[in-house]
Amino acid sequence: MEQIESLIKAGKIAEAIKEAETALGQLPRTDFHQVLGKDLLHLQPILGKFLSNFYETMEEEEEDIKAIYVEMNSFSVQYERWFIHLLSYEMVPDIGNPDWLKEFTGESEKNLTITGYEALQAANKEYMQSEGYRDNERRRACELHEYIVILRFQELVKNTVNAQKGKAAWASVPIFVAAHDFEDLMYVVE
Repeated sequence: MEQIESLIKAGKIAEAIKEAETALGQLPRTDFHQVLGKDLLHLQPILGKFLSNFYETMEEEEEDIKAIYVEMNSFSVQYERWFIHLLSYEMVPDIGNPDWLKEFTGESEKNLTITGYEALQAANKEYMQSEGYRDNERRRACELHEYIVILRFQELVKNTVNAQKGKAAWASVPIFVAAHDFEDLMYVVE
């Protein structure tokens, strides 16, 4: 896991995905293996619109946006619906200081539902309800699948931002990306 975390911090999302998928692929088959090779890039157009609408709304409220945090909900325990929530900041956060998360100046009124991972949501539900975490191999598979889901989410945001560079104003500010309760895996798209 340390290797994957190091790759995230270095901004090497594709390499981190490969590392995590290889590790998961070596474990006995579970429902979590459904994540292998499955990205979220089909959401790129709708995420771009979601970010544009959010940025325009914050500008209308006269907010000086210096950074945006794109957060996935706490998906491992909120398995009924996975979604994206946005926060804006009037300063560029120092991710070394965990207090920065609560210093947002704007947030999205709505959130964007993540589609394509419904089978994984069901796997998480079954895992939690059956106390699958008591089995070491299933727990390891779950942990790796969590990394992969987060990495695929970060890949989605990175590709969306890069596709909008020079086109959308929000694509010119630092975009912080993580899942709730996984802030230690923060990735910054600049």
